[in-house]
Amino acid sequence: MALVKMKRMELVGLNSERKRLIEYLQRCGIVDISDSREGVLESRETAQSISKFESNMSTVNSAISLLPNDKGGFFDKRPQISLDEYKLKNGETSEVMEIANNIISINKNIEKNKDEILGFEVEKSTLETYLNLDVRADINGTKFTKIKIGVLEGEWDSDRIWQKLNEHEIFAVHFEIVKSTKQQTVLWIIYLKTDEEKISRFSANINLISPKNMPKDEPKKRLQFIENEIARLENQNKELKQELLASEKYREQLKLFYDKLSVRKDKYVALKNVGITENAFFISGYVPYEKAERFKETLEKEFTVSVEFFEPSGEEDVPTEFKNNFFVEPVEGITSDYSMPSGHDIDPNPIMAVFYYFFFGMMFSDAGYGLLMMIVCGLLGYGNFIDKEKRRGYRMFFFCGISTTFWGIMYGSFFGDLIATLSKTFGNGTLALSPVLVDPVKKPLTVLIMSVAFGAIHILTAMAIKFYTTWKEGKKLDAIFDTGFWMIVILGIGVLATGVAFGIDIVSNVGKYMAIGGAVGLVLTQGRTSKNPIMKLLNGLLSLYDITSIVGDVLSYSRLMALGLATGVIASVINVLGSLGGKSVVGVISFIIISLFGHLLNFAINMLGAYVHTNRLQYVEFYQKFYEGGGRKYAPLKLKTKYNEFK
Repeated sequence: MALVKMKRMELVGLNSERKRLIEYLQRCGIVDISDSREGVLESRETAQSISKFESNMSTVNSAISLLPNDKGGFFDKRPQISLDEYKLKNGETSEVMEIANNIISINKNIEKNKDEILGFEVEKSTLETYLNLDVRADINGTKFTKIKIGVLEGEWDSDRIWQKLNEHEIFAVHFEIVKSTKQQTVLWIIYLKTDEEKISRFSANINLISPKNMPKDEPKKRLQFIENEIARLENQNKELKQELLASEKYREQLKLFYDKLSVRKDKYVALKNVGITENAFFISGYVPYEKAERFKETLEKEFTVSVEFFEPSGEEDVPTEFKNNFFVEPVEGITSDYSMPSGHDIDPNPIMAVFYYFFFGMMFSDAGYGLLMMIVCGLLGYGNFIDKEKRRGYRMFFFCGISTTFWGIMYGSFFGDLIATLSKTFGNGTLALSPVLVDPVKKPLTVLIMSVAFGAIHILTAMAIKFYTTWKEGKKLDAIFDTGFWMIVILGIGVLATGVAFGIDIVSNVGKYMAIGGAVGLVLTQGRTSKNPIMKLLNGLLSLYDITSIVGDVLSYSRLMALGLATGVIASVINVLGSLGGKSVVGVISFIIISLFGHLLNFAINMLGAYVHTNRLQYVEFYQKFYEGGGRKYAPLKLKTKYNEFK
């Protein structure tokens, strides 16, 4: 259980075999190719080819996403195909790209028609206001008259309008109420041009506003045209969708072609780092130590090459890779998401895994939920239901489920107090699951003390790792002064608290003197870099202020108690709500419905909470005490595909 040791590989070969050898390295999938040009050798110009591959991949992926009836799902596994099938055939690129572009074009036409239909629908809703108008709405008047269409606020009738016209001495006029509702009245009016001034005053007086988006034709004719256009576009879209449906037969071809492009793109990315001369090429990279010699034999047997392996120097950017057993391997993603180890770090996963599973279970802490996690995640993580790439996370939650079940038994929680509630509601009330260790509802202070104690152990473990790595680097005094004394202080405080809690004076005294001794050591050593004696002492005294940060970190583990308590209490409340129906048919049905919905919701919320806060404890409280990070993940050239899995 450690980091994989790497060897640096240097390979020289003939240009005539370069393409075949790169493809062979890609199939082997064990060489992490670094920049091999060393500032002297040239490389093949591949940027344009890479850009073309990426563009084609984007087009093909878009076409795949547009195809209907995608049967892919969570349990859909990638088909396996032979290695020979990934090679591009003559003319395949132009053929498949034509198919992809045609699918995209069909979809664009469908979307364009939808936009046009939407525009017509908007215009159609506007036209409904003017359907009673039997003349063109865009006619402004004749030689001696003018026409005005306006909107009045509220509901108006003819008498009221005539009254207003008479008030403004307008008599040579004709108007029609096109539409009148409680909200507004649409008015069409024709008048003499000589009355323009009077009409302006009249319009201002009654607040007659010119409407927007007026139809340019007779409304009924325009409406008929719109309905015909909508029908035509909808029929056209039906035909286009049938054409798109017929393109479904190309789905697998497009997926395979996408993977072919992905493989070729990765090859060209690797070629960018290969040094080239007139007749030869040079590759530098990293190979796992245990595979190096056998790999060298195979290469020199298959190709005309010279292969040498070297121990990497401390200044090289050596990639890192984890190698752990079945218990630790599932949490490697937690560490890699944070940061890969640097050259000064150890593999933290074996130690972190124990705390991760332990703390997750303590926060989720329900045997029923834990068993549910174990069954579901065990099947998905270790069964053959989903692709291998998806299984690691479920294996991690399988072990989290074991820990959750354990803590559920310790706390006496099985879907909260489900057993006791069922017994009281539908039985004689004698059955109940008793806690083996402690009931967090009745004794929350005990659980809080446990949580803080486990937090102190977690932080001390991180400090011990820091002590070990610093000592291993030859900085033995730094390990003792900067980490060792702090460990003594924390241990001393812990021993002192234990002695006080149990009334054992000798234990209290031992803890007190340990804490004092560690503190004195810090005062005498933390200012050692200063030349001024007074500053040495002052810096040493100021270093003791860091105890507040450590105490804060330890107290943050109280979340172990808080989340564990929340899971059980909410589950119990759900059980109480479910039992309100009593011992009856309706009561049984309501209990089942409320329990299923409530416990599923509680499971989802508190599982997410346990996951987030367990990660936080590792990232903030644990890793920051010793973990440097910043390493580069081992990324060998290999056949990376999205839709198919190569044998």
